[in-house]
Amino acid sequence: MSKDTVIHDVGKVLIKKKSDGRVFGSAVTQLTSLAQQIQEDFLKAGWGNADVYTIRSDKSLSGNIRNAFFNLEFMAMIQGVSIENNKITIWEEEKLAVKDSKVTLKTLPIDTIALRNEDGEYSEMDVITKVVDIPSSFASDGEKVTIHYPIEADAETVKISAENFSENYYLEIHTIEYDPKTAKVFSDLYIQLPKVTFSGEFDMSLEAGQVYTPEFGYKALSEDGDIGQFARVKREKEEVVTPPTQPDEGANDGDLGA
Repeated sequence: MSKDTVIHDVGKVLIKKKSDGRVFGSAVTQLTSLAQQIQEDFLKAGWGNADVYTIRSDKSLSGNIRNAFFNLEFMAMIQGVSIENNKITIWEEEKLAVKDSKVTLKTLPIDTIALRNEDGEYSEMDVITKVVDIPSSFASDGEKVTIHYPIEADAETVKISAENFSENYYLEIHTIEYDPKTAKVFSDLYIQLPKVTFSGEFDMSLEAGQVYTPEFGYKALSEDGDIGQFARVKREKEEVVTPPTQPDEGANDGDLGA
């Protein structure tokens, strides 16, 4: 008979891409869920058309993974692409006080800059240096102007492609089982799913004061007739080392005066 245990920890995940073997793991998950669905149809017969047999089919497993931290590996995984290193154009925003009819940008723009003064008036300007001349008619010394301008930056990118979808992965969920009598760790429990696909659907809400914790759904697929397995690996018991007994001092001392 298998031992009863207590599980109260989240499961860590290891995800391995089937196509190239790339491995991604997370030990900061907040949720790792697993649900089994079964299609049940009933065979009816006899007077009253009673249920006489249950026909079970279409067993499937699905679940969700929610991570405490944002990670581009997760985003690339559900998009069906790889993380790439590219040069991209991004927009800087600076709010600077005019001094001597000038402001100094922290980075050199690569194209036209956009300016807005304290009265909300808008202007565009082409510049070749980080020092920008501000007409007195637009903003006087001491007034602030808001400037938006494009720059080039090195970035890790994950393409959101309309033509790519999540590939198949090996998924392993690892949690801990505790002995209810001693409250010590009894074993490690692994949920191994040889072939899963991530749905690719996600919600990303960025709200002031709220942490974004990405959550993604997955579905386990059958491989050679099996969907997965639960595996318990018992922890080795710690050896209790008994220190050697020390003889009492003087126990074997002879009578020196004899």
